[in-house]
Amino acid sequence: MSGFGLLGSSGAFKANLLDLRQRRQDIIAANIANGDTPGYKARRLSFEEELAKSMPHPGDLPMARNHARHMPAEGFLAAPGEIQEVETPISKGDMNSVDTEQEMARQTANQLLFNYATQSLNSQINRMKMVIRGEPR
Repeated sequence: MSGFGLLGSSGAFKANLLDLRQRRQDIIAANIANGDTPGYKARRLSFEEELAKSMPHPGDLPMARNHARHMPAEGFLAAPGEIQEVETPISKGDMNSVDTEQEMARQTANQLLFNYATQSLNSQINRMKMVIRGEPR
């Protein structure tokens, strides 16, 4: 993620966010698919706290290297996210901890946030294209 080119740390941050949202969507889909599997423990991917720490600060400019012997800048550090299991089974009697309605609500919310992040990254890419082509606003 550190070599995100023209989009800089902001673009790398958004790409990391999209990766994490996609991983969360996959985990939620697996939870829903295993809603009737006895003993299955629902999983959650948490990343908001880590991601907030890696958020680029407004006005930060990327460091430039103008000599091969200069040490590379640290750049953007991607947040990996953490998977946790939901230990508390719901009252179905099969030790399964998947609440299908809650999972579907989480899936919808995550999808909306994924779409928002996609639009934000696309907007940044389109602005960069306009600058490269020299188009006025």
